[in-house]
Amino acid sequence: MFIPCSERQGSAYFEFQYCKKEWNIKKLLKKGYSFKEKDSLLVHVSSDSDFFKNYADYLNSSNSPDGMMELYVGVNYYTKEQTSVIVEQIKKDKPQEFETLVAWLEKAVTDYNGFFFLGV
Repeated sequence: MFIPCSERQGSAYFEFQYCKKEWNIKKLLKKGYSFKEKDSLLVHVSSDSDFFKNYADYLNSSNSPDGMMELYVGVNYYTKEQTSVIVEQIKKDKPQEFETLVAWLEKAVTDYNGFFFLGV
């Protein structure tokens, strides 16, 4: 379900991307990301039903451009604190392929300013 960006073929992916900037949330949602970062973790759209069945609940409390604090089609940002909570919940529940995502998310907490979840 999860693949490194180096294995990308085409453009139909959801992208987990590290937040490498220390800006306020409004600015991060507008300019804090780009697409196809080398260290991103991807989910191909062909896996979207399995992915969302397993992971949508963990991603529902995002910082999104519409201000609704729910999973948004497009740009979603999660702070270090939000990411820590997500990691603990995923570890507890152990959904499909959780080890790959947890390892990636832990780095978002220790080395970066959280992460973005970017839509197709």
